[in-house]
Amino acid sequence: MEQNIVNVAETKQPTIFKQFMNLVKRNELSHAYVFTGEDGAGQFSVAMEVAMRLFCTNVQNGMPCGQCPECRRIMNYDHPDVVMTKPDGLSIKVDQIRHVKSEFTKSAMEASKKVFIISEAEKMTTGAANSLLKFIEEPTGNVVSFLISKNRNLVLPTIISRTQVVEFPSLSKKLMVEELKSSGVKPSEVNLMISITNSMDEINEWLKDDWFENTQRLLEKWFTYLVKSDAMAMPFIQMSLMPLITNKERQRIVISMMISLFDDVLQMKYETLSADQVKYPGILEQTKQAATKWNNDQVLAMLDELLNMNSSMNVNVNFQNIIESVTLKILTISQSEFVKG
Repeated sequence: MEQNIVNVAETKQPTIFKQFMNLVKRNELSHAYVFTGEDGAGQFSVAMEVAMRLFCTNVQNGMPCGQCPECRRIMNYDHPDVVMTKPDGLSIKVDQIRHVKSEFTKSAMEASKKVFIISEAEKMTTGAANSLLKFIEEPTGNVVSFLISKNRNLVLPTIISRTQVVEFPSLSKKLMVEELKSSGVKPSEVNLMISITNSMDEINEWLKDDWFENTQRLLEKWFTYLVKSDAMAMPFIQMSLMPLITNKERQRIVISMMISLFDDVLQMKYETLSADQVKYPGILEQTKQAATKWNNDQVLAMLDELLNMNSSMNVNVNFQNIIESVTLKILTISQSEFVKG
């Protein structure tokens, strides 16, 4: 779930946030919504702040104050009339939905309204989704439900048809940078991360055990060998890089990280790379050297080889073999009078 900070929703999605504050003010909320979009786009924050606005006892300029006991209880996930559900393990199970259903049938404990927030709704089992369906169709009392999903196509179509779907646009690059920095991500990692994904959940996964930082550092070393036309780039893959690439998801991330390396070189050749856009600041001098040493056709040929790595993965070629083959081809291209034909 996203951090429940007051006004996060207003910062991330000002238009959607304002629309929902106006809906609450006019008492025009529908009974059920599906909030869909990339992880971290503000879906959970908007749902939380709508709940706060509904229960806030000190509304300020049409927005929740974030300070009253009602707001604080919601922010601490401790309000009896704001019920939240998320996957238990890999899915949202029938028993979890039964709890939600029982809450639907109760009158609100402390007020005349009730809010339900179901995170990662696409992970409901078919049984759980069917179990929830009739309660969405026939809500009891003053109830508003928010189903949050990064992929609306994975939510049961009958649920989609009975809710209002709100598409959350991706965060701007500026907001992503600000969020990453506020989350403690090192400045040297920020540009590289946002060149690969817009998902905060995915980034948080990369940060575990310093995996991303360590991989970035090793790729910088690998690239340094390539710029020097040093054959040590080959054994370096097996000895240092491969132990970090433990599954297919990480393989694809590493490919993207490699492509970003050569994208820096290409942009530097065309003088379109500003200092605040560099994705590998730790090897800026080596990147400049590569941009001078390799001609345009060589860099484009290297990028082609890297882009083809995904195709090789799709036919289940051993990943170490893939990366070693590409490394050898890049070394060959860098040492030849290569002209793209």
